[in-house]
Amino acid sequence: MKFDVLTLFPEMFEAIKQSVIGRAMQKKIIEINLINIRDFSKDKHKKVDDTPYGGGAGMVMMPEVVYDAYCSINKKEQAKVIYLSPQGKTLNQKKVIELSKEEHLILLCGHYEGVDQRVLDEIVDEEISIGDYVLTRRRNTSNGTNRYC
Repeated sequence: MKFDVLTLFPEMFEAIKQSVIGRAMQKKIIEINLINIRDFSKDKHKKVDDTPYGGGAGMVMMPEVVYDAYCSINKKEQAKVIYLSPQGKTLNQKKVIELSKEEHLILLCGHYEGVDQRVLDEIVDEEISIGDYVLTRRRNTSNGTNRYC
């Protein structure tokens, strides 16, 4: 089974190359490719976020950058594209068994307020949430701005 993970933070996934998953990779049972979306930015500062198309609060990942990262993937077979977002259906054992039958999964990891809706309309097959919890939270800094920690 092949996994391509589109993310702004590929270094966060290095830990999965250990233990059971690491051994499965060594035995060529699974293949995991990490694609840094930021590598496809054409901006000299590697900017990947912009205001949402049509307006709205917050920032979203720009469609061109995400789409270019998606197009860089070698898709010999039909791949299922999953957008990991809080709005998706919650991942459960039944869904895991269903997904385990796929040959190739492309996982798009959201950030900011998500990704531009045009990306979801064009390439995403399904939205899945990994659960109802917060991994990072916003805090106020000394200068009054919000940061995630």
